[in-house]
Amino acid sequence: MTDNKIENGGFEDFAVREHRSLWLDAWRRLVANKTAMIGLIVVVVFILSATGAHFFWEYEARADLDYNKKLLAPTILATEEAPEIHLFGTDKLGRDIFRRTVHGGWNSLRVGLVAVGISLSIGGILGLLSGFFESINMNFRESLALMTLMGAGLGSLPAWIARQPMQILLFAGLGVASVLYDRYLVDRKSPRQLYFAILGTLIGGIAGILVGFWVAFVCAILGLLIGLILARPVGGKIFSSIVMRAMDIILSFPSYLLAIAIVAFLGPGLEKGMIAIGVVGIPVYARLARSAVLSVSQKEYVLASQSVGESHGRILFRHILPNILSPIIVQSTMGLANAILSAAALGFLGLGAIPPEPEWGAMLGDSYKYLSSGAWWAVLFPGLAIVFSVLGFNLLGDGLRDALDPKIRA
Repeated sequence: MTDNKIENGGFEDFAVREHRSLWLDAWRRLVANKTAMIGLIVVVVFILSATGAHFFWEYEARADLDYNKKLLAPTILATEEAPEIHLFGTDKLGRDIFRRTVHGGWNSLRVGLVAVGISLSIGGILGLLSGFFESINMNFRESLALMTLMGAGLGSLPAWIARQPMQILLFAGLGVASVLYDRYLVDRKSPRQLYFAILGTLIGGIAGILVGFWVAFVCAILGLLIGLILARPVGGKIFSSIVMRAMDIILSFPSYLLAIAIVAFLGPGLEKGMIAIGVVGIPVYARLARSAVLSVSQKEYVLASQSVGESHGRILFRHILPNILSPIIVQSTMGLANAILSAAALGFLGLGAIPPEPEWGAMLGDSYKYLSSGAWWAVLFPGLAIVFSVLGFNLLGDGLRDALDPKIRA
């Protein structure tokens, strides 16, 4: 940019470029992107219609049926033969498809927000921590917190088998003991693996014997393995490797099959579908956050904050996290579309919302068989709702990806 020099009374003033924030520049580029604005309009209409219908247009799904209006074609004008207007027609039970489609948007919106929230919160935190501690050693408090959570997480399995929640606390205490042993009682020649294996076996077996012999046997074996795992504190690189290998294991399963398996285990229902879709999406955010952290962890501002002795938490959440938000925001937007699509797939298979709750996938699953009889409207409009909502979030996500790219910042 060329500076314009202006001479006034012997003083020289130079035109200086106005400071603009990244977010303001991103908004200007987003507004200039026509496809992104189309996606934004579709998303806004979808959100307003879903929330407005839920809060201001009461609908009782269990009372909405009239067999005399079964599979009526769409009508926009009232006639003597069809005194009531049905913009999208009616379904096999005589329910108004327009009303059910609009109210089904609320369930799809809830699934998207909750599922992405689960994936982002769990996967994002795991990715942040694994990327940060890939090249930075944990201090005593961080190692203590990690081993406590690790012991509690591993101990939840024998606790669930034996139905003894106290085991979770005991195994968490075993993790704490591992860190304290390594810090204060370290002895290279002591058989620490043997000590922790015995303690783990006792914690699992004694609690399990209250239920039965075989339960105690299984819990003792699990306790033995957990004790061996907790024998030595996990360092930063090992923690990162464990997290990423766990994410690779989840990614090795087809996403829809894994979601179906989780729903089959938890039971049908919209809330269970949210959990299943959220769990399936955890690896995506974990890997994205980890790669973003690794790309900025050696930047000058991070190294400078380390040199002045700032805490790891302050470095991570004040300096690193704000600088990796762009790809996470884009992925979250596009993740909403994937969550809506996954919810529709589960609903189509009968594993989503429990009837008669309106949900787009369930509406398709109930109506596709009537295509052969000419009732195309029963399938068309819920399908279009899925298409336009997913398309809107995808277009908006693509626009955000371009708008938040610092390489094209002018």
